[in-house]
Amino acid sequence: MAYSEFAIILRAAWPLLVFEATVAIAAVVLLEPLLVLLVERVVSLGGDPFVGNTALVSFVLSPGGMVALATAATSSILVNIIELGGVSLVLWDARVQLPVRQLEIWRSLVRRLPVLLTISACGFAAALLLAAPVAAIGFAARHWFLSSGDLYFYISTRPPEFLRAVAVIGVAAAIAVCTGVYVLLRFGLVVPICLLRPLGVGQALHLALQATAGRPRALMLRLLGVGASLIVLWWMTLSVLARLLLWVFARSTTDATSHWSSIGLAVIVTVALPALAAITRTGVVWVFVADRAADEALPARPESRPTPNALERLGLVGLVLLCTAILAAALVEAFWVSDVADPAHIVAITAHRAGSTRAPENTLAALQNAIAEGADVVEVDAQETADGEVVLLHDTDLRRVAGVARSIWDLQYAALQGLDVGSWFSPAFKAERIPTLRAFAAASRGRVRLNVELKNNGHGEDLAARVVNILRETGTADQAAISSLDIELLRQVRRIAPQIKLGLILAAGVGNFRGVDANFFALSRRLATPAVIGQLHAIGREVHVWTLNDKPAIGQAMLDGADNIITSDPVLAAKMRSWFRGLSEPERALLRVGRFLGTSSLQAKIYRPSTDDDL
Repeated sequence: MAYSEFAIILRAAWPLLVFEATVAIAAVVLLEPLLVLLVERVVSLGGDPFVGNTALVSFVLSPGGMVALATAATSSILVNIIELGGVSLVLWDARVQLPVRQLEIWRSLVRRLPVLLTISACGFAAALLLAAPVAAIGFAARHWFLSSGDLYFYISTRPPEFLRAVAVIGVAAAIAVCTGVYVLLRFGLVVPICLLRPLGVGQALHLALQATAGRPRALMLRLLGVGASLIVLWWMTLSVLARLLLWVFARSTTDATSHWSSIGLAVIVTVALPALAAITRTGVVWVFVADRAADEALPARPESRPTPNALERLGLVGLVLLCTAILAAALVEAFWVSDVADPAHIVAITAHRAGSTRAPENTLAALQNAIAEGADVVEVDAQETADGEVVLLHDTDLRRVAGVARSIWDLQYAALQGLDVGSWFSPAFKAERIPTLRAFAAASRGRVRLNVELKNNGHGEDLAARVVNILRETGTADQAAISSLDIELLRQVRRIAPQIKLGLILAAGVGNFRGVDANFFALSRRLATPAVIGQLHAIGREVHVWTLNDKPAIGQAMLDGADNIITSDPVLAAKMRSWFRGLSEPERALLRVGRFLGTSSLQAKIYRPSTDDDL
């Protein structure tokens, strides 16, 4: 970077700090809540407060779903464009040596808000055009290569046809990404052009194309250079913070000194990570604003502006200090909320598919193993055969567990009784057969609680009612819960058995899921954030997190306040639970800090002990 460019960035440093602080507060306090409320309102127009999992695709393809998707995506893009637009104005004023006035920056953003919204809609449309061919190729690859079996079979076994499908989709995705980067390079100046010139979006797009003609290669080199520098900066900062965290964690963490050192480290991380994010945004904008193309497209501001007086500067200092204090308090609270991981909080352990680490899944052998290993709950997958028998099977077909390329709904139960569903796991389990829910529930009665997942494969006749009847007839209804990805199946259970505990399994969705009638929510690891867990606890709902099979994931879920760990390895989860209960509050605070630095190597080191013997 040339000295002149470095001097410009130094000149812009303080104004950028002020702007980033104010826009962060605006996003947290105003923009993001409004966005969430807007999306929830649009989704609720369809009659349900929430749409998720299996119903999400059909919803998105419906008129209401398209409106919700467009609203959410355009609004999210707008929030980012407002931030990047403000940064571009600050950098451009610093480059042309004009005094940066925060009020004028915000005035420009507000005045041109309709234009920025139009640009956001264009960005959403462009993203949709790039994603549509990839999605189409994905569906085609599924039909061409993966149509003869259950999708989970291909994901778990990865046969050659699965690798071919992944390669085809990967090539399509790579082409889409390259095209998207090229479009970004050609139109990256559109936002600052619209903020600095009284032009419409069409004129700004045309001017940006003219200014960047012949410049994509140079812009790409600048982007790669800035990107490499930012990667090094992130790596160095995170490495230093990780080493500091490990050093503090290795000290005695039961006294007052360690307590305050934990808070101090949380404050450092609170400042460092938002600062890195702000530097990253500045670097991306700088690629365009400092390029020769910007000299042709972006004029200096025509008005002559006086230097801010002492009172204005004092006001700006107060503003940035206030914004920084509010953000720091909010983020430190996320690190330091003692009741999120209350030592008295009891975390249950659920054996996923009855426990599939040391026995074949969804079998009576897995049940006996899970009970012996101390699982509190056993989760199983229930489906119907052609003759209406409720059996336990995860996939829609039998290829993975029995080597039979037949769907479960095409076979009667008598045809399943001779199938070996244990040898694929180990020859020691060759006698295992697909159990009925009735036999499984009877074997579990009084020994372990059940979580029966209803699998909606589109061919069930009366799965909800049959499962409820079996639980009642086996005397396990009072110790069982029923869960599903399908909200409608849960509603059926609620109508016929309101006393049975219900759980909604969530992998993806849109809308206000807190309005769903469920006793607990089984969230994927990605969705189970501290904020979401806190929201659900506030309305009296339990949170189960799936599927956690490693120490860092189990520890983080416990730290976040999860009520139930769904795992294929109950032994590991039970040992981690014992270890977690023995932690002091400063140690828990350090683990919260570690989440925000969460590289896999750091997590592996901090979630000691590293061996089962240590546990």
